[in-house]
Amino acid sequence: MRIALKYGIAVTLVIAAWVALKHFVLHFESAAAQGSDIFIFNLAAVVGLVLGIKAKRAANGGTLTYGDGLKTGISIAVTYAILTSLYFLFLLALVGPKLMQQEGETSYVKAFVGVSIGFALFGTVFSAIVALILKTR
Repeated sequence: MRIALKYGIAVTLVIAAWVALKHFVLHFESAAAQGSDIFIFNLAAVVGLVLGIKAKRAANGGTLTYGDGLKTGISIAVTYAILTSLYFLFLLALVGPKLMQQEGETSYVKAFVGVSIGFALFGTVFSAIVALILKTR
């Protein structure tokens, strides 16, 4: 669980930093901004999952089963999905709906379900791939 928290928090911090930089410093709001979100969010997730699953392998003395890698990756993905959803909820309370409207989303429920379930599902797929690549037996 410690690995999941460490790497889930790290992914969340990268996503939070990008969103803050994009909206409050760069004022990057075009259609290209949404494409950059997808790139940054997925890159952060993949890097966090790779590092987290490698940490699990190191904690196991250099061995990693596919199942251990997959479970570790899924727990990291669920962690960052929940934390990122909470971050967006915080932003919504702080900034208001203007931020969501810039992203083309007007339904709070759809936005948060999309973020939390979407991150968890994509994280699971990424975890399956990373665990397969990093397994040692």
